[in-house]
Amino acid sequence: MKITKLSHVFDVLGVKQAQVVKVLAAKGITFSTASLSRLKRQGEWPKTCDVSAVQAAICEHLKHLGATELQLDNLFGDVEPNLDVPEIKEIEDPEPEMLTANAKRFFKLRRDPFENEITTESDVFLMEPHRIILEDMLSAASAGSMVALYGECGSGKTIIRRQFVHQIQQDHPDVILIQPARLDRRKITAESISTAICRALQVRHRLSAEERDAAIEEALIESANNGHLHLLIIDEAHDLNPDVIKLLKRIWELTHGFRRVMGIVLIGQSELKKKLDGQHVREFTWRCNQIEMQPLGIHVPAYIKHKFERVGVDASKIFTDDAMGAIRGKCYGRIKHGIALDESNFDRSYPLNINTWLAKTMNLAAQIGEPVINEKLVLKV
Repeated sequence: MKITKLSHVFDVLGVKQAQVVKVLAAKGITFSTASLSRLKRQGEWPKTCDVSAVQAAICEHLKHLGATELQLDNLFGDVEPNLDVPEIKEIEDPEPEMLTANAKRFFKLRRDPFENEITTESDVFLMEPHRIILEDMLSAASAGSMVALYGECGSGKTIIRRQFVHQIQQDHPDVILIQPARLDRRKITAESISTAICRALQVRHRLSAEERDAAIEEALIESANNGHLHLLIIDEAHDLNPDVIKLLKRIWELTHGFRRVMGIVLIGQSELKKKLDGQHVREFTWRCNQIEMQPLGIHVPAYIKHKFERVGVDASKIFTDDAMGAIRGKCYGRIKHGIALDESNFDRSYPLNINTWLAKTMNLAAQIGEPVINEKLVLKV
């Protein structure tokens, strides 16, 4: 099978054709999606167009998205053999692999960049979508709203939660965080949530459930009158019982005048999205802002550089630019949905997957004694 280099670069960077057409239109260049599709797939140019202007605009846009000089070189050249891009295939997450002691010695690393790597706020890599998530979680406290954050295993949800808790403790002492201590989320009940609220607000235990609930409501209102905000955070929320999710909506409805006294944040794996789509919890879902953790995407090179910078190493001395792009390519593919249906992109460039591919590649490089990792070496892993 043959593909153009332009098609290869579009696939690696996850570029949408409609996006490129809009960029060209903004520069005053008329270029249809159909023309771009023919150019991408077959290398065919329309009979009437300013080829040099289109080429310059596309190269500028791709460079802005993180394309390397090697990727841009001869971008509109002849059709080339398949460049090992996973054009249409099912992507499976790599088997976890640790960086070997031999690899750490070979690359002169004081510690493993991928093991217990988050010890300070500076270790956290934040993209703009992450900052928006943090703002949404903070607004859940200030506005008394509900947020559900979900994503694949290894997408960075726990790090976002830890960053948020740290941020609250450092910059927002008026926010009281309420976090149920029950490790098995499947066993969280109304009793568990009430106990967590009592612990956070220092409400003394009452004998009857009705007395306890009345004391909790009084304590929340009094705390709100004293200028405090309250936020209930439940991690691993995909394990929650649907009845508990419905209960959370009733807690959220507690008000003091026109003001809600508590916001709610649920954090869980992708199964949480499926659970919230169920009819049984629709009253909660309709009022909840659902946010999906996004893959690193074009930010993979910046993420790699950040990880190594935190251990005092310049990543560019270990990985070439095309190698960093190839690491992302390991997590990227296309999915066929059947005849007459468009293919879709499939991107699993989550931190855990990128860390694993980096470790696998460095282990191989150390084993064969290759001090600089390029695209060809990455593709061998």
